[in-house]
Amino acid sequence: MNYFLSSRLVALLVLLGLVTTLRAQYPYLADLSHPNAIEAEWVDNTYASLNLDQRLGQLFMIRAHSNLGADHIAEVESLIRNQQVGGLCFFQGNIRQQLRLTNRYQNLSRIPLMISMDAEWGLGMRLDNTISFPRQLALGAIQDNRLIYDMGKEIARQLRRLGVHISFSPVLDVNNNPNNPIINTRSFGEDRYQVTVKSYNYMRGLQDHGVMASAKHFPGHGDTDTDSHSDLPIIRHDLNRLDSIELYPFKALVRYGVGSFMIAHLNVPALDERENRPTTLSSPVVTDLLRRRMQFNGLIFTDAMEMEGVTKHFGPGEAEAEALAAGCDILLLPRDVVKAIDAIKAYLEDGRISPEQIEASVKRILLAKYRLGLHNYSSQSAESLEEAINTPEALSLKSSLFEAALTLVRDEQGLLPLVPLNDPPLACLSISGNTESPFLDRLQDFGNLQKLSSPKAPSEAQITAILDQLQEGQQVIVPLFSDGSRFREPVAISGQLQQLLERLDEHVRLLVVHFGNPYSMGPLDKLQTVLCAYSSDPLAQDAAAQAIFGVTGVNGRLPVTASSVSTFNDGVSYGATYRLGFADPSRVGMRLDTLQELINELANEAMRVRATPGMVVLVAREGRIVFEQAYGHHTYARRRLVKADDLYDLASVTKVAATTLAIMRLYEQGHVDLDAPLVTYLPELEGSNKADRTLRDMLAHHAGLRSWIPFYVNTLSPNSSIARPSQDWYRNEAGGDYLVPVTERLFMHQEYIDSMWHQIRESPLPNLNQYYYSDLGFYLMAEIVNRLSAMPLDEYVEEHFYRPLGIQELVYRPLERFSKSRIPPTERDDYFRKQTVHGYVHDMGAAMLGGVSGHAGLFGRAHDLAIVFQMLLQDGFYGGRQYLKAETIRLFTQRYPGETRRGLGFDMKQLNPNRNMNMSKMASERAFGHLGFTGTCAWADPEEELVFIFLSNRTYPTMRNNRLGNLNFRPRAFTAAYRAMSRRNELQLFIEDHLPATLE
Repeated sequence: MNYFLSSRLVALLVLLGLVTTLRAQYPYLADLSHPNAIEAEWVDNTYASLNLDQRLGQLFMIRAHSNLGADHIAEVESLIRNQQVGGLCFFQGNIRQQLRLTNRYQNLSRIPLMISMDAEWGLGMRLDNTISFPRQLALGAIQDNRLIYDMGKEIARQLRRLGVHISFSPVLDVNNNPNNPIINTRSFGEDRYQVTVKSYNYMRGLQDHGVMASAKHFPGHGDTDTDSHSDLPIIRHDLNRLDSIELYPFKALVRYGVGSFMIAHLNVPALDERENRPTTLSSPVVTDLLRRRMQFNGLIFTDAMEMEGVTKHFGPGEAEAEALAAGCDILLLPRDVVKAIDAIKAYLEDGRISPEQIEASVKRILLAKYRLGLHNYSSQSAESLEEAINTPEALSLKSSLFEAALTLVRDEQGLLPLVPLNDPPLACLSISGNTESPFLDRLQDFGNLQKLSSPKAPSEAQITAILDQLQEGQQVIVPLFSDGSRFREPVAISGQLQQLLERLDEHVRLLVVHFGNPYSMGPLDKLQTVLCAYSSDPLAQDAAAQAIFGVTGVNGRLPVTASSVSTFNDGVSYGATYRLGFADPSRVGMRLDTLQELINELANEAMRVRATPGMVVLVAREGRIVFEQAYGHHTYARRRLVKADDLYDLASVTKVAATTLAIMRLYEQGHVDLDAPLVTYLPELEGSNKADRTLRDMLAHHAGLRSWIPFYVNTLSPNSSIARPSQDWYRNEAGGDYLVPVTERLFMHQEYIDSMWHQIRESPLPNLNQYYYSDLGFYLMAEIVNRLSAMPLDEYVEEHFYRPLGIQELVYRPLERFSKSRIPPTERDDYFRKQTVHGYVHDMGAAMLGGVSGHAGLFGRAHDLAIVFQMLLQDGFYGGRQYLKAETIRLFTQRYPGETRRGLGFDMKQLNPNRNMNMSKMASERAFGHLGFTGTCAWADPEEELVFIFLSNRTYPTMRNNRLGNLNFRPRAFTAAYRAMSRRNELQLFIEDHLPATLE
């Protein structure tokens, strides 16, 4: 045996050896032959109270639907009343109706019914509007088997809530036949060790949480090319092969406590030489092999007795009697219960079935019912049923499973994870005109996307046209989706499509994402980079899109040999690059309902009291955006709805999202000394009162500077009764020396910029030796960046931060790139510009510098601003690249000596209870960020790995309206994020919302 097999075998034995104590803790899992005294008394008394017909009724589990109407319900009720059947197996319908019928049927039955379902991938296998977890073949790719245990646990929780006691899962079949029409994606794969370990984890997840598992389809349905629903498959392997492959997982789960088995309708000559004898009706298989040799003492179910694999050769009643004679305990889905009971009685009379055998089976069934809690049966409530079943946590688990299953089959180009590019943009080629999908939607969250499409069988001319639209070496993604069939889910790839893909692979950096059964990947064998996602489920699409950009790593391995070049256990791993992604709040310990309720209420209140016409709120935690919502309109005229990707004037958030970042980088490169006098970098300050001020003091607002200078006042006409921009300094059109764009219809003379710098130089220092918030230091720092880097501040942060971070829409002068329709206006200016400020910076001083300054001027959408703060939370690392050193970030985000609020550049939580509170009181003392005058804020809390963004244009129509600040909407919205954290102490939820006014 080679090392690979040996190591897997050792791992399997170690894993299984850890669970031997479970047999004592969960006795029904392993053995129904040894009840304790209390159990035995209930079983014996119950059995003694039954007549023969009632005892025989316990052996039947009949079909039940919740969507077939009154006639079907009456039929089920008749069988419960008259034949006193012991159990039901539910199929299609919906959860509310199924629960209602379960309670109704249970009330009709003298002995509580044992309820079962096929729930291999959860309730979604049978019921509408419920969760379908990944098929077992996808789970076979997962390397962390704890996730499979978690899935079993969650399925058990849902089943118990619905009054279900048995899940006919997991599937233990080793699928080593790619043409298997009925097992296929229902198997964990082709490797016996993987199938065993994963089946064990799934089984244990179910049974640890009160649902009996069922190992199926014994003795192994994996190597067939016939569907036993329509015919009797034949397995022609000898005993050695059966023992080493097919039987291997079943033998292991017998040892480690599986509660029941389901016998398949197979013909296996090596086990029973009788022609056309299904294993379900075979005593050598059920009794000799499973009961005696394998020493299984749990329940034995037949597979459905209505399937052609058994009915083709045996009549109604006869088949059921033969199955019972073979050693089965429960006859699942009999064709005719009355005929079956008559046949069983005939077998009893002529000795083909003994009374002792009936007694043993019925008592096993009764003991199982006792251990499943049916001796104390009570009906389930339907209150909040849908919410109880389809929880955010369950959907989060489903996402985690799809993420963990992703398999990078090969990546010969080293293409993944992708780095978002703007020029040329990432291209996505959709097949058959399917240009809208959850996959494409998510890709677009990471950058510009060029959308192309192709038919399923493109002509030569169409192939050429597609190639002509792409640049050499461009990154191109082609998603291929399955046909959605129930068990096989193949991806159809025509010869023409295969030719297109291979030609693309020669000219571009091609990634093909295969959303389906890996057995259909053969036509992709010549391609260099292939990612297998196993399913076209929307959550699988979302998981693939995020993994492509490194939000998560990829670690899956092929569970089967998909083709001659894509073989079992193939897969390339890569780790997460820590790019900001997306997730349901439950994934990061938060509750979506709490977030929505609290923030929606605050947003509606803010708009109702006209604190702002609209806003965008974003919450991210642990590297995932969990809430991003737009509210209201651009203006109170309500003509344009706010969208989440609208660009807002960030005002003073510019100080940290641009200027401070630039200073941090220059600092760690040794270009600036935080304690050197300013005259070192700005010689023209020689002789001024600012010459000896330092960057450290200015960043912390301890340089004594004035708060601001109203530069515009001296440019207004002094000879008009209404102050207007003076013709000496302004023109309505650009020309000559009037080139500084203040707004779209106001251009300032360039010389006045010198006057602004002179006013800053000569301004007094009225606040020496104390904290006083000032914009002026950031004017000076922007100029320092310009001189030390030989490029303007906006270009510097674009080149060194925004573009490599993948940020698309965090910009100065946004109208140079974006439509005004995406930018809410900031004010109807009646004091300076005499027009609506829209797409130009609201701050007067920044506007007079042409829109670029260190204290204001930046516009952006919430998502891109969150990226900046996520990078800072991650110690300067983002998307696989280190932007700033961790020690630099720690230096700038710690408080200035003696200061209760300010770091270097960054605002921090106010620690002085007598001062204005700037953020949520629930934030940690390490939280940092900044407020913006226009009604914005951006905060990051390292203690909770939390990013909070609030964007609004509260200054519209007038900046004199400060209801947003006076009523503390931003701190209260920030508090909502903490309240949504499910692990927060409940006492913290009562912290007062009405905080003192904030300070911009």
